Amino acid sequence: MLHYRHTLSLSLLFSALTGVGFMAAAHAEKPEPLPPSIHVNGIGRVSIAPDKADVSLSIEVQAKTAESARNQAAGAMMALIKAVKAAGVADKDIQTRYVSLYPIYAPDTANKITGYQLSNQVTVCVRDIAKISTIMDTAVNAGGNFTRIQGISFAIDNPDAALSEAREIAYKNARIKAEQYAKLASVTLGKAIYINEGGLPPVPVPYTEMSAMKSAMVSDSTPVQAGEQEVSVTVDIVFGVE
Repeated sequence: MLHYRHTLSLSLLFSALTGVGFMAAAHAEKPEPLPPSIHVNGIGRVSIAPDKADVSLSIEVQAKTAESARNQAAGAMMALIKAVKAAGVADKDIQTRYVSLYPIYAPDTANKITGYQLSNQVTVCVRDIAKISTIMDTAVNAGGNFTRIQGISFAIDNPDAALSEAREIAYKNARIKAEQYAKLASVTLGKAIYINEGGLPPVPVPYTEMSAMKSAMVSDSTPVQAGEQEVSVTVDIVFGVE
């Protein structure tokens, strides 16, 4: 009989503790009510001229043998690199992107190799926009008919000032929206209680691809227009209301 009462007491105690724990967990999981607020987003855009460009240059050589293709391509690329360095491009701003060598097959004969093609591409970072035309023409002169200009990508080296300006515009844009909603809802707009930026850095803008042309055939330098790029910032803001 005593054993039964002891067991019953333990069971009642466990039930009581479990009930208290469940009630405490339910109370802890109950979300707190959100304060009265207005949630809006803002967009800020700033146009700025790019201050650098990546120029893709390549040498393409076709020859009867792989060795001949390699030798000719190596000579042309060495001349091209030497020329762009002499035009003011630093060694750290010249980067090899790829080198490929593959056979050329005759179109009317199965698996017959008629020659080899070697392609060597470098990217030249030009940090003085005014020198782009000169550097391209210099590269074409040095590499001759083997030279190819694959394209140009303009970019902004340091967009911090433009991003700062875009943030101010984005915040003002969001504030104007929130003030309008507050007026429509007959409430008084308070301070910003949450800010989250979701802006993207400026994306390089590619210039139209072009085929190489010997400078001896033209009297003017290759025309290049850098234009402007857009730096944008998007922001989500929650304003309190009274």
